[in-house]
Amino acid sequence: MEQLARPKFVVRKHPEFKRFYSSGVFGGHTPYEFKMIVYQEGYEDVTEGTVTGKEPPVILRELQAEITMSPEQAKALLSWLDRHIKAYEQQFGKIPLPPPVLEESVRQPEGMYG
Repeated sequence: MEQLARPKFVVRKHPEFKRFYSSGVFGGHTPYEFKMIVYQEGYEDVTEGTVTGKEPPVILRELQAEITMSPEQAKALLSWLDRHIKAYEQQFGKIPLPPPVLEESVRQPEGMYG
């Protein structure tokens, strides 16, 4: 049996392609898909009170995008991240884990976005 030639891929950016920095990701899964919401965090409003410590800062968590994928693609993403993190750590050293946020580590999952 004769093998088919490999397909050629054309890669192009969508007219609405976006690039942004991510401070974090949250999401969840159903039996059919994984969803990740990518966000960026920063201070909402810096005042004299927040600078001097008299008032707590207000943190703005701006949701940038929601990414939905199949369980198979999520596992492929995990593999891709694992490969690239290992290569990065081999070149630059171990990446430290951020300290856990007590509120999130104690809280029970709440549906898809828990």
